[in-house]
Amino acid sequence: MSAKRKSAKKPAKTTKKAAKPAPKAAKKAAPKAAARKAAAPKRAAARKASKPAGPQIVHWEIQSQSPDKLHSFYADVFGWKVDANNPMNYGMVASGGKDGINGGIGGSPGTAGSRVLVYANVDDINAALARVEASGGRTIMPRTDVGPVIMALYTDPEGNVMGVIEG
Repeated sequence: MSAKRKSAKKPAKTTKKAAKPAPKAAKKAAPKAAARKAAAPKRAAARKASKPAGPQIVHWEIQSQSPDKLHSFYADVFGWKVDANNPMNYGMVASGGKDGINGGIGGSPGTAGSRVLVYANVDDINAALARVEASGGRTIMPRTDVGPVIMALYTDPEGNVMGVIEG
């Protein structure tokens, strides 16, 4: 009796193994082809979704009455490498990552006091400032070429200062 069970099981196993390779190969090929077809529209949608709706934030800045003190402060607090080796003693800070935004720590112009600014990249500063003023904001520094960048500053209707960089 035990011999019959063993012999009955062996042919069943052999038959199953021989029959399985063809269906597995067919099953693997079909899902891969379907996945490629499905992935193409998803990739296209992802590219469209990742495209910004408006100007991107491209720079941040901490303006200070004592920028040298803040260079040291942020280096100690966050371990930032602050490179102020330039004629303006402007402390450039690299984000160190692909998703980070580079920034800087510099002096405040005139009586502006200390503040934090973010800058949006626009194609045309004068057009952007016209929209700011038409929407209740105010230009506080018109389009200005400061050497490395062309920029402007404005306030929103609540008095927050924001910057724009051209190009």
